[in-house]
Amino acid sequence: MSVEHVNRRTIVIGAGAAAVVAACSTSENSSTQATSSSTAIPTTTSSSVAAEPSPPPTEVPAGPEPTPGTALTRTSDVPIGSGVLLGDTVITQPSPGNYQAFSVICTHAGCAVATISGGTINCPCHGSRFNLDGSVATGPATQPLAARTISVEGDWIVAGAFAPLPAARQEVQEQPAPAPPVEEGAPENALTRASDVPVGSGLILGDTVVTQPNPGNYQGFSVICTHQGCALNEIAGGTINCPCHGSKFNLDGSVATGPANEPLSRREVSVQGDWIVAGAPAIPPVIKPWWCEIPIFAPGSADC
Repeated sequence: MSVEHVNRRTIVIGAGAAAVVAACSTSENSSTQATSSSTAIPTTTSSSVAAEPSPPPTEVPAGPEPTPGTALTRTSDVPIGSGVLLGDTVITQPSPGNYQAFSVICTHAGCAVATISGGTINCPCHGSRFNLDGSVATGPATQPLAARTISVEGDWIVAGAFAPLPAARQEVQEQPAPAPPVEEGAPENALTRASDVPVGSGLILGDTVVTQPNPGNYQGFSVICTHQGCALNEIAGGTINCPCHGSKFNLDGSVATGPANEPLSRREVSVQGDWIVAGAPAIPPVIKPWWCEIPIFAPGSADC
């Protein structure tokens, strides 16, 4: 066999083998692609997922209301077309004389509203805004502010419904002041020593208030507050003060701070020696000379 023949045969065999290898390679690639195609995971679009329902709105507690009868502010301090924030209460005046009150708690998530501007009550947390009548102006809040009851008494806005003064109040004021215990030997109707009443202040003695606005000027009043009949309990800072609703009275009995709008009922007091006594000054008895008992002396003559 010639070298040339051997070489040509070898080349033919090599070419055939290369063709077989190529064919196998093509078959394997096709199989791999088919397998890959058959095992592909389908893609799920967002449109095929059902939307979850929104949870119902949560009820937000409005917080405790102010004690009925508490003076909140003067009517003149609430602007028309706006309002004021007073602790946990909002007071508005949408139109002249129309005062309304609400809880300060926003009904969205319980934050406290912080400002009143542009005709709305505004929450700083999530942007909710409420109209001056408490209704929702802008969400996310969906419920109005919780309403609170207020009333107008004189120049004051007071928490709670209007309560007329007790009918028995005037009867209490007209009762004479009882004489509190004093030192032995004091006048029967003595209230206290004059020296015990400070100048520019006073004392509460049973159901009577005794003041000394200026030296030697002693005045007396009933201890009953003219707002709703509570008893005054202190004299401080130049005023006589009621603990129930914050009324204050000057040392002459006039109103210093409401909601009371009437002065204190006066009680007559006077000075007798070293004592302040209840009632008018006592008129000293007239002592007539002994001869006035003799009939010959007519009344008015001889010092009779």
